[in-house]
Amino acid sequence: MFLITIVVETIINVFLLIRNAVIRLLPAPEFVVVTVRGPLPERRPAPPGRLRRWLGRAWVTPPPESLEEWRERLRLLADDRRVRGIVLKLGDLHAGLASLEGLRRALQAFRASGKRLIAYLPTCDLPGYYLISAADTVVAPESAELALHGLRSETTFLRAALDRLGIRAQFSHIAEYKTATHRFLYPKMTPPQREMVDAVLGTTFAHLIAVVAEGRGLAETSVEEAIDMGLMSAAEAQGRHLIDVVAFEDDLPRMLAQDGRPARLVPWPVASRRVRAPVRWPSRQGGAIGVVQVLGAIVPGESRDLPLPLPVFGQQLTGHETVGRALRAAESARAVKAVILHVESGGGSAVASDLIWREVARVQQVKPVVVFMGNVAGSGGYYVGCGARHIVCGETTLTGSIGVVAGKLSLRGLLEKSGARPELLTRGESADMPSAFAEFSEPQQAALQRWMEDIYRRFKARVAAGRKKTPEEVEAVARGRVWAGRDAAARGLVDELGDFETAVRKAKQLAGIPIEADVPVLTIRPRSSSVPAAPPAAWAEALRAAGSLLREHAWLVI
Repeated sequence: MFLITIVVETIINVFLLIRNAVIRLLPAPEFVVVTVRGPLPERRPAPPGRLRRWLGRAWVTPPPESLEEWRERLRLLADDRRVRGIVLKLGDLHAGLASLEGLRRALQAFRASGKRLIAYLPTCDLPGYYLISAADTVVAPESAELALHGLRSETTFLRAALDRLGIRAQFSHIAEYKTATHRFLYPKMTPPQREMVDAVLGTTFAHLIAVVAEGRGLAETSVEEAIDMGLMSAAEAQGRHLIDVVAFEDDLPRMLAQDGRPARLVPWPVASRRVRAPVRWPSRQGGAIGVVQVLGAIVPGESRDLPLPLPVFGQQLTGHETVGRALRAAESARAVKAVILHVESGGGSAVASDLIWREVARVQQVKPVVVFMGNVAGSGGYYVGCGARHIVCGETTLTGSIGVVAGKLSLRGLLEKSGARPELLTRGESADMPSAFAEFSEPQQAALQRWMEDIYRRFKARVAAGRKKTPEEVEAVARGRVWAGRDAAARGLVDELGDFETAVRKAKQLAGIPIEADVPVLTIRPRSSSVPAAPPAAWAEALRAAGSLLREHAWLVI
């Protein structure tokens, strides 16, 4: 097998050498124009499933570009000596702050190679400006609009509306900071929720201001004053040193001229065919890093993608059986020396979270497991990785939320107001407990509370064992409270602040692989253990998976 790998790599590298020799004869892309857009997932999305293929390309948008692809692109451009720099433009960018943090680190690494980074901004909001503040020069046209509005958190409380409709919210939560169902329970924000959200906003806002100030060489007070202004014209932004040059995009070749000759600007789709690719021999490095992903809501069974997003839980469902098979595949693969558990989840099923935790703990006895948390890894998303050897998260990652919620919405009053009257016939005192047409009795409520307290004790025990803390220390940072990454690190919930590359370096270190070694980082996606459903039935299958989550007795959700 090793000999076959060497032969394949040799063929690929011979092709690359020929390709690079031909590329030398073509005009060099002095500046490459790249546009960042979309949600920026960490890893390349999985190939389209049967449902997506059945819908056809006309109905399915292309997959978004990932941070994995961006890092590869920036490394290629940094290594090609003919490329002087890049011009970065912002498209429809709706990525989380932790994703932007990861891309910003990659842009800084590109600048550190000695290349120029020019940002061109017709419009820009605060997250976008946070990203482009890594540039050495910021250019905007005279008509540019900078809307650097600050951060906000918006929650609509539904208790009064539900009361009017005759819907009774019967949810319990452990503890006071566990706010996933607060909008149904209370007419307005509770003091603990206000305290928690205010702290997260404060930590995140301070990080944004500090990073922008450092990138632009400004005082933090100056950056905060600019954000307080909100909308700014290009002239105002230039006066505040937020942009360097007022110019149109077609002025850039002259502005970046060298020796009196306008610079050659080439868009990335064209430049990708003219940039030299390095010759690599990954098999000679003697290992690989395996990546197992936990994306979206955590559910029992297999992973699924829903046709439409589900309130609270989203569109992606990660099943414990799928993750378990991926972890076992990483464990059994001799080439995989360490595992990165990439978590991008606000939680889900308490049972499924515990079963994934068990698989992580078991693999941990054989190979080091490093957790990388993306934009959010809270509640069940924190549970699954709390026993790993090392946890990495971003400054703005939302994590923690060690707590439990359980309950249901009783629709009986709504139906009766509309003239409908549900009738239930049961056997057994708890038969109607899951029904949306009945309210919890006192014994049922007591049983649910005992169940939640048992889950909460187990959750804290898992965290205490994994983080080497006492139960009292865990309780002090638990109680359902969500923490921004920096605050979570200060309280020992994570080990290190950084991005995915930070997690890769730590995985190499724990596996005994040299940090500079160019080893493959492979996303492990096991096949489903079940026979794929026919495309029309896939909708019903995905919705059944979502329904199983909603029928759970207790949830670990942020």
